[in-house]
Amino acid sequence: MSDNSTPERPDSAPAPNPEPASSPPLPSTPPSTPPSTPPAPHAFQAPRPTVDRRPGSRRRTLVLAVIAAVVVAFLAGGGVTWWVLGEEDDDVRDHVEVSGGELVADDSDDAYCDDDDIYSYNDCDTDPDETYEFSYRITNKGDGPANYSVVVNAFDEEGDFVGQTYVGTTHLAAGETDSDEGEFNEYSDFEGKRELSDIASVKVAHAERIALAN
Repeated sequence: MSDNSTPERPDSAPAPNPEPASSPPLPSTPPSTPPSTPPAPHAFQAPRPTVDRRPGSRRRTLVLAVIAAVVVAFLAGGGVTWWVLGEEDDDVRDHVEVSGGELVADDSDDAYCDDDDIYSYNDCDTDPDETYEFSYRITNKGDGPANYSVVVNAFDEEGDFVGQTYVGTTHLAAGETDSDEGEFNEYSDFEGKRELSDIASVKVAHAERIALAN
């Protein structure tokens, strides 16, 4: 005869109780003093200039600089002529006069023209030296001695610029006049391919007066 009784369930197995995972070990307490490290090299630093911020210091510095410059000037010019002032305006050109002017051929080398010597060089083939000569007068109209530097320009018959030369005088006393001859020669400054033969007139282009202390 069949057994209709319900079979008993087997007792459920108790759920496994996993043991708690072990915690990681705590780090050891850091040392109270950090480990010593070699000091980083420092770049060279120039010392900062000391600035004098006291009131009036800049003014005193400027005054001292001016006094030092004056002392140096007197020491450098002690016992010799020393320039102290330069004038270069239209009034100074009134101190200078130029006049005349002609092309001059110097034949003085003819005295040495001797082609009968033993040398193969022909002494008589040399061209005469040519210059354009003019007269100038410089009058010191100032109150003391002075040096003068003058630029003289040359022009052709149409008034076009031909060339330039220079004249001057040194330590000219007040009220005194210096007269002399000026010239253009083959070594003067000429415009382009201009020549001495192109010069028809001369004029004062620039004059500078340098007053002297003694």
